Amino acid sequence: MNEQYVIDFLTGKLPYTMELTILCQAFTGAMAVRGGRNKYGQLHWFHAFVLSAMTGFSGGLFNFLWMGKPTSMISNDVVFASVVIAFVSVNYVPFFFQFVSLLPVKMVITAWAMLFRSLGLCSFTSNAFNAFKDSPSKYYPVPVFGPIWYGVMLGNMGGFALKGVDGHLSGGVPWPFQNGMFCGPFFLFYALDDKGPIGEIVRSTIAPLHDFLPDLDHRGFAVFCVGLFMQVIAILQLPLFFGPSFSPFVLVHKVVNSPLEAALSKEKSIEMQVKNIESTQSKQDDDSGVIKQQSTPAKGKKNKKGKKKKA
Repeated sequence: MNEQYVIDFLTGKLPYTMELTILCQAFTGAMAVRGGRNKYGQLHWFHAFVLSAMTGFSGGLFNFLWMGKPTSMISNDVVFASVVIAFVSVNYVPFFFQFVSLLPVKMVITAWAMLFRSLGLCSFTSNAFNAFKDSPSKYYPVPVFGPIWYGVMLGNMGGFALKGVDGHLSGGVPWPFQNGMFCGPFFLFYALDDKGPIGEIVRSTIAPLHDFLPDLDHRGFAVFCVGLFMQVIAILQLPLFFGPSFSPFVLVHKVVNSPLEAALSKEKSIEMQVKNIESTQSKQDDDSGVIKQQSTPAKGKKNKKGKKKKA
């Protein structure tokens, strides 16, 4: 595959990128509802349609609430048209759902939908950063947590819309949160932080990798890296490989915490042994006291009989 094609794909520069990413994202939302909440066709068609739209594009819906900007659902006719096309195709065209569920087709849809999300994360983070860059906190020269959190939350609105807050968070930290909390800070510090020391450190550390793509500026290289990371993980999360529960951060967590967990387990084992010894000792002391109490009255009774005989 041509190297320039991969670069243009991950940075969103291919022809019709906007249309294809939106259409595949719409198919992702419709397929999630069709294979989940509406698996047996029990939902009213309008209920299923709204769920499909919210699952695919709820991040844009919250864009107005959080930043006062219009959602693409009303500013771009391609979005609503794609939602309608995807919903009708997946739910009413015979065998279409089975067709798009085939692995090769699903991989293509997943790749373009993931590009929609990676470009969206970078765009949302940039929008929030530009909105507040002239009024950062007194502790760092550029805004940090607000732009990162904005990108992270908008990437999770689909899960909240489809599963609710409890359903989306009941299994721990969902992958969209893990992904956002890793990619968001990287993009912000590498592409946007041109005043603070963290940005300088991140760029100087990754400079050898950036040298392989000298035609990309800092923002373009950060968009490329975020897109590549999300594409690779999306492929590994397909059922053919490790499944949707796969996360590279779980592996890191296990490697980092294994020595600590082993130490804690050993300490807990020692504490249990000490408690068992103390419990055994306490029981022995109680048994000894009972025996002593039982033997004392018997001695007194014997003395009483002895006194009576003497009299």
